[in-house]
Amino acid sequence: MPNYYPESIANLIEARKEIFHSTISITNRNTLVPGGNYLTTCWYKIPNIISLFVDIRWSTELSASSHHEKTTAAIYEFFTGTAIRIFHEMWAEYIDIKWDWVFALFSSNKIHTAFAAAITFKTFAEKTFKPLVDRKLSNEVNIGYHMWMDQKTVLVKQLWLKDSEWRDSRKNEVRAWKPINMSAKLASLSNDWELFVSDRFYNNLSTSDLVHKSCWCSEEAILREDYDTTNNKKFDFNWVKVLKTIWCEKCWKDYCRAIIALDNV
Repeated sequence: MPNYYPESIANLIEARKEIFHSTISITNRNTLVPGGNYLTTCWYKIPNIISLFVDIRWSTELSASSHHEKTTAAIYEFFTGTAIRIFHEMWAEYIDIKWDWVFALFSSNKIHTAFAAAITFKTFAEKTFKPLVDRKLSNEVNIGYHMWMDQKTVLVKQLWLKDSEWRDSRKNEVRAWKPINMSAKLASLSNDWELFVSDRFYNNLSTSDLVHKSCWCSEEAILREDYDTTNNKKFDFNWVKVLKTIWCEKCWKDYCRAIIALDNV
């Protein structure tokens, strides 16, 4: 077989081919590994991981607009920087940023914590981010946000590369999972003011009124409007629920704590 590569590249490809043809080791876990410190020798299978995914709507239009690059940078940092800090404060076990979107992962035993984190960020996006950005852009560019949640079993493996004795190792996770993919695809459905959640996530939430109402001083349903995805081949679930409410100004602190406490019931 012709060799198309320099010797060093050919050698590393041969080494990777040996791994490709070997038996893959998969370790079952119930939760994500704390700190992302996975062994590099095996894949992990983790059931019912929750994916919370947010991004900026019309970010491409913003980048192509006549607004100064400092304004664009400020908007990107405001959105993504706040997202990762909110998710960190609310105990997300893994957080990543790609371009203008952020996703956070929670183990299945933190489903209500993840839900509360989503409502918290939605409140920020609607009440703080959107008004300030509109004012900064003088409403010339219609910037908004998208939010989605999904839940399913994932495969994850940590890749590790030490490229020299004096340089830090390169580490990252390679993931084979549908929650992130499905959450991203829901972008084509959601609008501002909406949080889309898949049926498999929604069905795992508690039946408590805490989850299905906005707060103690309102009768408004927190999750409403089914969106049928049965005939949409992009998705492997049948419907989504659309959340349009945010935290109540009067009782949100205690209400948020009460929802999170459902994870300990």
